[in-house]
Amino acid sequence: MQKQTYSLVLRQEREADQVKKQCKMCGKVTIFTDTTIKRHNANGKSIYQFAIYKCPKNHTWNKKLDTYKSFSEHVDPETLIPTEFDSIKENEKIIFVELVDLDVIECKVMVVEGSFRLDQALASQIEGLSRNEIVQKIKKGSILLNNGLVKPSQKISLHDTILIHLK
Repeated sequence: MQKQTYSLVLRQEREADQVKKQCKMCGKVTIFTDTTIKRHNANGKSIYQFAIYKCPKNHTWNKKLDTYKSFSEHVDPETLIPTEFDSIKENEKIIFVELVDLDVIECKVMVVEGSFRLDQALASQIEGLSRNEIVQKIKKGSILLNNGLVKPSQKISLHDTILIHLK
């Protein structure tokens, strides 16, 4: 069986936005501006990601962006660091027509910044395969997430493994 392994880097582009809200320190409604800086907090089994907003007087407010599951003791750290794979750089894509001789394409998710659906992420990373074709492959079981059947709308997490069976 011929298999090619890639690493995926998924980053969601965020622009600085503004939110009108009550500033507890100023005591009035003011405009908070996104600093585009993110912070993470861990609490038990979850990791929380926040965007930091500031008011004109430099008071901060944290907007919750996402929640991730942390790893427990049963995860072997050696399995988290793949040793041999082709890295997909940002703004590059996997070219599907060049891989038709392979049996399986394996994609290991190395970075996830934001929220990504399986079908949308693959459509953005693979050139030559439409999102509709990807959805059909997921439903048929040709595309697996962590060796399991999932819906096309399944969210992708850090260190997930996506298998694409071509034959």
